[in-house]
Amino acid sequence: MTALLFYKVCITMLAVLGLSFVAEKISVRLAGLLSGYPIGTAIILHFYGLEYGAQFAADAAIFNLCGLLGSQSFAYTYYRVSQQTASLVGTSVLAMIGYLVPTFVVSLTNPTRLTALVIAISATSLFCILFRNNKVKQVVAPQAWSARLIAGRLIFTASLVLAVTEFADIVGPSWAGLFSAFPVALYPLVFLLHREYGPVTAQNILGNFSYGLWSVIAYALTVSVVYPRYGVIGGTLLGFAVSTAVLAVIGIKPLLTSLKGLE
Repeated sequence: MTALLFYKVCITMLAVLGLSFVAEKISVRLAGLLSGYPIGTAIILHFYGLEYGAQFAADAAIFNLCGLLGSQSFAYTYYRVSQQTASLVGTSVLAMIGYLVPTFVVSLTNPTRLTALVIAISATSLFCILFRNNKVKQVVAPQAWSARLIAGRLIFTASLVLAVTEFADIVGPSWAGLFSAFPVALYPLVFLLHREYGPVTAQNILGNFSYGLWSVIAYALTVSVVYPRYGVIGGTLLGFAVSTAVLAVIGIKPLLTSLKGLE
């Protein structure tokens, strides 16, 4: 168990630190897209599979698709509330409510894979439309990274991942799947960048989050099918292959724009 916990922390650290680097040094738009990549989802579903079995994780992946409604509601609520108040705590609390309400509604259903896919596609299409007028601005004067800064980001993010995964055996695969859709990489990223650079930077990350979630839909759908057939390791690799192909198609334009800006 100790080795497994250490593995979780290491993966989470790399994910959030990597996104932070992209946001601060390269492009907030690209960081927003990448925050929609199935980093948190893959971590959580992978460890569900290792700890509770491939079928448990496959079932949870179906609810993960439904949970994308809650994660995007979280992002949109944070986006709008941060435009009205400077309070980080107030923004986080209201965003959490924005996550829990639709998640609770979805938890009352018993979706099939097809139903879950329809919910995920509909929700993502809706929030892409709602975020369509978001204007991208680069982080201004990014601060130098210190040991204290890195440690703070690690502790905050790792705590979220551990809290979600450790409760999976209590709540069962449906709620576990819904929790797996919690924006575990996005939230610490926007919270910390909001605190360090102000709400506009956080809003720019959030404004591109939904576009990246098409890769999560591809990942969760793939995992729900292949985990029972090919196991956790093989299923995870196949899930990443499919989701990466989807994200590459969606993100190629902002990536090229970002690289051009570095020349």
